[in-house]
Formats: sequence, structure tokens, C-alpha cells
Amino acid sequence: MPLFTVTTPFNIDLEFSLAQFHKRMFAWMIDLFVIFIYCYVMIFFVYKNVLGEDYFQEGSKYQLATALGILTILLPVLVYHLLFELLMSGRSPGKMLMGIKVMNKEGASASLSQLLLRWILCLPNYFLILVIFATTPTALVGVMIVLGIAALPDIICVAVTANSQRLGDLAAGTVLVDTRYKMDLQETIYMDVGSTAYTVVYQEVLKLTDRDINGIRNLLNGKITKETENYMFRVAYRIEEVLSVKMNGEPNFFLQTLLRDYNFLTQQKNQ
Repeated sequence: MPLFTVTTPFNIDLEFSLAQFHKRMFAWMIDLFVIFIYCYVMIFFVYKNVLGEDYFQEGSKYQLATALGILTILLPVLVYHLLFELLMSGRSPGKMLMGIKVMNKEGASASLSQLLLRWILCLPNYFLILVIFATTPTALVGVMIVLGIAALPDIICVAVTANSQRLGDLAAGTVLVDTRYKMDLQETIYMDVGSTAYTVVYQEVLKLTDRDINGIRNLLNGKITKETENYMFRVAYRIEEVLSVKMNGEPNFFLQTLLRDYNFLTQQKNQ
């Protein structure tokens, strides 16, 4: 399974699993199905009930239907991926169901400019409007074939690049990762300063560098979200492994204890 490594501010490397091709493909197909259902409902139910059966004939209703079609179908279809990835932290409905998301190469959520750039450089996005005309399953299959041909440059790019990036990802500095992969952490860089005779919970904390400690402090002082909680768990797990200690309690409490022990030991050492 291909991995993507991100170095954290406190010199701990996080490994992310790159999204596998079949997951990307199924996510794309799910999103296409969502778009198809949306267009079908709008055209054959909403418009007919609001404008009447003859809305497609020449006249004022036709002009109104055209204007509404641009605003409620054409634009939503074109910005579908961009809109959902902005609102759902790099996920579309298809990506969410398949457990994959877009993030930047620093391991954080992709920015607006990054998502916008990768959306602009995705050729199939410009052909999604064909779904509007796919009124039958056969027509939908035809649209999928056209979209597949348009996606060939991106498919080739994903196959040959080290981090499985399409053209838009290369330009925007983003990657597509598997959020369901349990990430392992590589070795931290620490210094062997030995233990002390003072009674603390984790005497081995002095093996961590100042940079490690500052990173832990920044993590604890940051805004707590579901993502940071998961991130905190991975950091605590790896520090526990590196220091060969047993975590008592929740990761948040464990990291706070490490900070207290480190401050106490370093202050005593400098006296």
C-alpha cells in the first residue's frame, strides 16, 4: 500500500495511506450518480410541478425554465466537487462514502486556492453538464464513457506519479488520502540525556527534544476538533512507544503529564 509521509512540527513523521485507484473510481461514480439523481429530480419533478408540463415549449415559461436551469442545474453541476470539498474538508459525498479526502502535502486541510486550482485543472468537470441530457440509463453510460476519456490524462498521471497525484494535485500541492487507514508513526528524533532520581510519572520525558516539547504544547493549546483529537492520539501512541512507557488515561492527559514532568525535571536540573 503506497504511503505518504508528513513531518510534524515536533519532528514526528506521520504516514498517510494514499487513496487506492479503485476507491477513487468508485467515489467518482457515486458522485456522478448523485449528480444524475439531482438533475433528474429537478427536471422531471420540480420543473414540471412548478412550471407545468409545457415548460419546455417556446414562450415565457421556456425562458424562465432556461434561466432556472442555469442557476439550479448547470452551475451546481459544474461546481459540485469544488463546493462539497470546500464545505466537507476535502470530501465529496462519494469521497466520504469511500473514506478518502483531499489534503495538502503538509498534512493539513487543503486551502480554498488549492481546491480551486485542482478543480479548474480537472477536465471531466467541464463535461459534467452532459449529465443533464442523460435521461436514460443508456445515455448515462454514454456520458460515463465521455467522462472516462476526458479523465485519461489524469488517470495516466495518477499511475506514474510517486504520490498518485493527478494534474490538478500536482499544480495545487495536494494529495488524496485514505482516512480509514490506521496511520503508523516513524521514530521521533530525541536525545539520550539519561534519567533522574526525581519522582515524576515519566522520567523518560527528557529523551524528547525542546522541539518535540514545543510541538506537544502547541498541539494541546490548539483548537480541539475531531481531526486534532485523532492526531493527538497518534502522537501520544508514538511517544509512548518511543519512550517505552505506558500511557495512563486519555492521550490529552498523557501529553499534559509529559509537559509537567519535563518542566519539573529541567528546572531541577538547572538549579
